[in-house]
Amino acid sequence: MDVEVFLTSATVEDDDVKGRTVVVIDVLRACSTIVTALANGARAVLPVADMAEAGRIASNLNRSVYRLGGEREGTKIDGYDLGNSPRAYTREAVEGRDVILNTTNGTVALTRASAAEELLVGCFLNVERVIERIEAAGRDVTIVCAGQSNRISLEDTLCAGLLLHRLWDGEEPDVTTDTAHVAFSQYRRDRDDVAQALRRSDNARRLAGLDAQEDVQYCMRVDALPLLPRFDDNRLLPVGDEQPELDTTPPAGERA
Repeated sequence: MDVEVFLTSATVEDDDVKGRTVVVIDVLRACSTIVTALANGARAVLPVADMAEAGRIASNLNRSVYRLGGEREGTKIDGYDLGNSPRAYTREAVEGRDVILNTTNGTVALTRASAAEELLVGCFLNVERVIERIEAAGRDVTIVCAGQSNRISLEDTLCAGLLLHRLWDGEEPDVTTDTAHVAFSQYRRDRDDVAQALRRSDNARRLAGLDAQEDVQYCMRVDALPLLPRFDDNRLLPVGDEQPELDTTPPAGERA
């Protein structure tokens, strides 16, 4: 099994992911939010790269059956129902609804990797489910770290390293790519206190400045939510679930 790692999504192209199982990682916070929303009963999560696309999708849906979620530079977008804090995606907020999600890094990375044979969402919350799926599929693998504004982020690199550590049973193969070696080595260095390593990351300190440090604590819980989102027809659904149809009934007052 060939394993490639991108430490940011900035240079990912279709040829890098075609025919492969691809795992997109955005620990703080989009991928953790996606896993949480689906675990709390969201029908599906629709990741989009910008506000224009979010608005286009929302305009075709009944307002009662979706929630708009997203952020720019860590702050909830004006007019949206939810930001990008996974703790806000409670059962009360999202159960039975589609979530249209638009974030600075994570949903952009998912869009860039959408040509994959199979596209999965990974984070600390669901590491073991990701490993199980990779091993069951048996394809070559590409891990795409979302990073932060086209730069490497420590938390995504550590999570990629944890995936590799488990996938390789703790022993790095004789031949790996430079980026896979970097991720694996970073995890080996920090594995005795991953929580402390995460707290010193740029993103964790940025979120603390936005009074969102509890999100950091939430997102570092390894295997806390054994649910695996998979990209299917422009939406993310838990592996094993049947694909629901989008409710396109016009809102009241707009019916033909």
